[in-house]
Amino acid sequence: MAFFGVTARNEEQKRAMQALINDKPFTFLTGPAGSGKTLIAQAVGLERVIEAPVYRKMIYTRLQTQVGMDVGALPGDLTEKTYPFIAPFMDNLEVMSEKSSEIKRYLTEGDDDKRKVFFDSIQTIRGRSLNYSFVMFDEIQNVDIHTIAALGTRPGVKAKFVFLGNFSQIDNPKLRGTNTNGLYRLLNGLYERGAHEYFDHINLTKTQRHPVVEVVEDILRNHEMPAEFAELEARGNV
Repeated sequence: MAFFGVTARNEEQKRAMQALINDKPFTFLTGPAGSGKTLIAQAVGLERVIEAPVYRKMIYTRLQTQVGMDVGALPGDLTEKTYPFIAPFMDNLEVMSEKSSEIKRYLTEGDDDKRKVFFDSIQTIRGRSLNYSFVMFDEIQNVDIHTIAALGTRPGVKAKFVFLGNFSQIDNPKLRGTNTNGLYRLLNGLYERGAHEYFDHINLTKTQRHPVVEVVEDILRNHEMPAEFAELEARGNV
């Protein structure tokens, strides 16, 4: 199974791809760094927006959280301020098919008005109704309950919302508890309600980056990570 030049490398990724092409409005992909969450979702989204259109547009967004010491306000307009936070998306284009070099014409407005891929700030989503859209919420473990409530209530007609998160990389200490973390509260709540007709959850466990990444994850991923987070992740295992 392959999308936009990206082939599933294991059963987990194959299952993720299958979930991303069904009609359920929500797909949750969790798991450690380097397991392919963003790459798989991005490849499927680009395929279904550009190559074999099912949706009219693709939106990539993430909370603009900085790692470590805050570097302060970024210069420029909203687009320029947002660009540093879409670097993962741009990095992934380098490992896709040769056609990926052609994607850039879909990223900006042109005379032929062919723009299909948008990088929106997560802070501007309130009040929107997203129709015929494939929407990626990256690093979603870093949002609170109020933010994820705003995101989760945006689906319109023919919308696919993809929530991508790694519970071991929560940058805000205030969100490292089950009562405050938006991703935990939404996903766990859907499980508790048995609302499986509305969502799929796949937990990717196999790292595809350099082997050292898996070692680092093994050393650090349970540091200050509540057992409830790990238990919730495990519910999405193949």
